[in-house]
Amino acid sequence: MKTDWRQFRKSTHLASADLDAMETAGKPLIFTIKEVKYETGVDVSGTKMDGIFCYFIEAVKPLKLNSTNNKILAGFSKKDGLIGKECHVIENWKGMTIELYVDRNVKMMGAITDGIRIKPLQPKVAQPKPNFTESNFEAAKKANATKEQIESKYNLTQEIWNQYSAV
Repeated sequence: MKTDWRQFRKSTHLASADLDAMETAGKPLIFTIKEVKYETGVDVSGTKMDGIFCYFIEAVKPLKLNSTNNKILAGFSKKDGLIGKECHVIENWKGMTIELYVDRNVKMMGAITDGIRIKPLQPKVAQPKPNFTESNFEAAKKANATKEQIESKYNLTQEIWNQYSAV
């Protein structure tokens, strides 16, 4: 395993160095938004600032959102069916799954630097398989479904399989 020294940085909010360290460690950069809110006087690694902050369900530091990332989240809201001004309401971004990356060409105050961006395409999140239950027995029997066929579409416990096999 490789060790990126930046993983030991003391910072309060996500920075490009944090994402680089996560990638070096083989960790995915896909996160689910727990909450987005506007806050004032937030200590961001020693600097007090106001802004829109994104908190995640996963155990990762919060992200201070910038205009570029806000526009991407608003675009995701449109795809989720929100229209007009509702796309720009930050409370509506809760529950979104996003993928972050480091853009090595961010222009800030006349200089090129690294910055965190949200990928413009939302990651595909696998939907969990439903449980195979007694209510599925009749249809499965009619289809002469094998154990492998059932397991390809459902979570199947040994107990339920034994019940199904006995029918």
